Amino acid sequence: MSNWVRVFRTLRGIFMRMTLSAVLLLALVSTSSQSMAGDRYSDVVQQMHDLQNRYPKFTSIYSIGTNDEGKDILAMRISTTPNQLDPRKIGQIIVATHHGNEGGAVTFSVYFTEQLLKRYASGELYRGNLGQMEWTIIPVLNISGYNADEREEHGIDPNRDYPGVCIAKHGGSLKSIRLLMDLLKTRTFVGSVTVHGYEGSLTYPWGVDADNTHTQDHDIFDSITAKAAALNSYRYGTSTDIVYPADGAYEDFVYWKYGIWSLLLELRDGSASDVQNTTKAIASYFDSLNASPSVKNQFTAHCNNALNFALRAE
Repeated sequence: MSNWVRVFRTLRGIFMRMTLSAVLLLALVSTSSQSMAGDRYSDVVQQMHDLQNRYPKFTSIYSIGTNDEGKDILAMRISTTPNQLDPRKIGQIIVATHHGNEGGAVTFSVYFTEQLLKRYASGELYRGNLGQMEWTIIPVLNISGYNADEREEHGIDPNRDYPGVCIAKHGGSLKSIRLLMDLLKTRTFVGSVTVHGYEGSLTYPWGVDADNTHTQDHDIFDSITAKAAALNSYRYGTSTDIVYPADGAYEDFVYWKYGIWSLLLELRDGSASDVQNTTKAIASYFDSLNASPSVKNQFTAHCNNALNFALRAE
């Protein structure tokens, strides 16, 4: 064997060892990144338990069911009787993180929850109707999207996966959406806020492309939303007029199906000041609602190009 052959084989061996080391290093980095991403929802769960430990008298944490990955979607119930559902109380619901890449929604929902619990632990509980309310708060609906910092869940936009007034579909391709739709049947909910980002707006139905975007409750929606928007300087109006039309969304579905006074919150930037001011705005919204759902929630307009708009991104 010539010296050149020996040199070649030696260099080849060194190169192969270096390549293997590089591959192992990349795999380690990738695994570490995936682990860190996977811990994001665990951090939220820990924050929920921390709040429960601080306010055990008013909180309970429960699963609304397991999603397509077998992960529990956790909700917190806040009430003077949190360990059991009480249909006699005024039901309110907040759902955050349909879209996994809108992390500000999680920040807002956790902060709002904390401020709400401070109200329960204060003398305010005995003033007004706070003590007559029962809250359901879901900080993360799209767990896999949140862990991966991706908008969709398994390639599907969760906030286009509901039945809509301008599209003929049953909705619920995702198990997370089916679970939430089932939850809405368990009791009467009066008010709802769903949390997104980042438009800096408070909007209400209708959110579809129709010849009339005003519901029969438009004046009521406009009045209470204007009052809330004065606290954080957000734009407000119908979702179609302020954001853009998109059918199959949660916000229209819960109003159309159940008469729930439904608000789409689009955070401005999710900064600390934005979250703090918007917490006051959303508290004002809930405090201004009637004690019962709307009975004028029927869709009476005519849809325009509905199928085209149903697929548009929010």
